[in-house]
Amino acid sequence: MSDKITDFVPEPGTCLSWEIKKKELGEIPGNEEIIKQSWDNLDEYAYSFIWWFVQR
Repeated sequence: MSDKITDFVPEPGTCLSWEIKKKELGEIPGNEEIIKQSWDNLDEYAYSFIWWFVQR
């Protein structure tokens, strides 16, 4: 059975928060903070792009 999270409401200013993505990925070997920072940057770019695209 899949553990995919299918029902959530994103926090304001995010597409998919790190907490939800972390649950989806499971255990993370190594320095989690590096991955979290990259994810947050990617999520911020995605959020900005969506707003830019919607307002065109």
